[in-house]
Amino acid sequence: MSELTELSEHQKAIVGLPLTPISVTACAGAGKTKTAVHRLAAMRALCQDRHAIVTLLSFSNVAVDTFQTEYGRLSGGAATSPYGVEIDTLDSFFTRNVLRPHGHLAMKCNRSPFLVEGDEPFLKHFTVWDGAKPIPATDVAITIENDDWVFKAGRWVKSKLPPTVAAAGIAKLGKVGAYHHDAGRYWVLRALRENPFLLRALVCRYPHILIDEAQDIEPVHEAVLSLMMTAGSQVSLIGDVNQGIFEFSGATGEFLGGYGNRTGVTVKTLERNYRSVPSIVGIANKLSGRKDGSDRKVPETLCGAYFIPADEGDREGVLKAFGGLLDQAKITHKNGVVLCRSATVADGWAGGNEKRGQGVVKAFALAAVARDKHKRLDAAFAHVSVGVIGLLDPDNQDLLAKIKQGIKPETKALRRVLWRFTRESTTGLPSALLKADTAWHGDLVPRVKALILALEKDHGLKASENLGRRLAKTGLANAPLIEESGALEGNDAPSFRVSTVHKVKGESLSGVFYAARKNDITSLLDGPATEEGRIGYVAVTRARDLFVLGVPTKYLEELKPKLIAVGFAPAPQ
Repeated sequence: MSELTELSEHQKAIVGLPLTPISVTACAGAGKTKTAVHRLAAMRALCQDRHAIVTLLSFSNVAVDTFQTEYGRLSGGAATSPYGVEIDTLDSFFTRNVLRPHGHLAMKCNRSPFLVEGDEPFLKHFTVWDGAKPIPATDVAITIENDDWVFKAGRWVKSKLPPTVAAAGIAKLGKVGAYHHDAGRYWVLRALRENPFLLRALVCRYPHILIDEAQDIEPVHEAVLSLMMTAGSQVSLIGDVNQGIFEFSGATGEFLGGYGNRTGVTVKTLERNYRSVPSIVGIANKLSGRKDGSDRKVPETLCGAYFIPADEGDREGVLKAFGGLLDQAKITHKNGVVLCRSATVADGWAGGNEKRGQGVVKAFALAAVARDKHKRLDAAFAHVSVGVIGLLDPDNQDLLAKIKQGIKPETKALRRVLWRFTRESTTGLPSALLKADTAWHGDLVPRVKALILALEKDHGLKASENLGRRLAKTGLANAPLIEESGALEGNDAPSFRVSTVHKVKGESLSGVFYAARKNDITSLLDGPATEEGRIGYVAVTRARDLFVLGVPTKYLEELKPKLIAVGFAPAPQ
């Protein structure tokens, strides 16, 4: 059954269940997307309340777009059914229905709440004392333990902040209508707890909720969903605890793992992989202890999981070797992806320069890299917006949120100006191929100053003081922001999409190169019992046809027997 052109018997059994809560544990490549979309349609058909909305939620915009496309095909082209279906991320769902329209009730602000990224100049007045020094309120990580709020000075910090002090800092920020991501969930739960009529209205409108990638539900989301279930909503979960790679945010997978033990919840499993070739499924089984089947036949071209020596000092050579393996597998280079454990490592493999300035200059530098290296105009625009707002008067507290929304006519006009500056390398944001601390910075400063003057004249915005100091070249390297593509061997040098494992979660990729370090590999070999092991497991199970593991040369002989034991093979010449 290639790419699930039709449902399997196990999938049909899930889709055809009565309108009751279900818990589905599915292996990688089991066709969760198609199963979830068909189950959503079945739930809508079973729901007799024509005013109710049946909802499918996930955790990324990529997943939402995929679900919407699949549901559109299933429903004959309509994005939603006439009787109400919604597909969204969890955060967006609760922001739309609770935080934006009703969050002011808990936040005690006199406006619609808005999201801040942490770079807005006005945020320097909002800090929390961590016992030794003030930290930005937007750095505070918020979760729940034993039904009590827990505040920490960042996701990676184990020590807790004094609850009253941290809550006061978050409340101060909330009074001006601002929130960061963690605080958004905090205010959603508080608004629902403190205003029972909101909870009743939400449950009445959304009586049936299906959640994909449910292993990523973190404690505050779990508390909100539990509140809704107690009030009458039926919640169904689909996921795989072996793919839970957001433990740093509190998403341990325990909610999904224990959900099937609840009274009234029907438990189902999907244990056939339709994505990967048999050898990759075999490795996944050995790592996880599962016994999933593979639906794919072995292709005549090169396929499977291999390892090659790989050192960051010879990235071009390693990428050419990966390109050669893709050629043998008959996979086009545009379908080859380089995966890394962290954004910092990914940036290096993408040809980035770590010295990219400070403050607003760094924002413009990141914008140039996003545009010229990653071909991501949307990300470049976001960075330019942050840089420009950093040069405006601090009173523009919610301007970044307004720019992102782009609803009002005056905001649309401002967005057009910023888009033009972002796109044009000759008159706007300079090329990332210029030497950063000289040519690039030399072009940037007068162009940005001209842009700020235009915003003052045409849009009534006020510039901040000391533009020159804010635009200093401190921290910029005496080298281009990115390495010129093909610098070593003309235009024949390979160029692949470079990403992190976290960003491609849920995707199906033809060819994968995993740029791993020794601890990444040992964690992978230890299996998905730890978050680090699950990250490696997710990397392997993204691959459809070819997975190539980059092993640091000095550890190759040490790791080789262990890799072969689980099913990897040395790459063919």
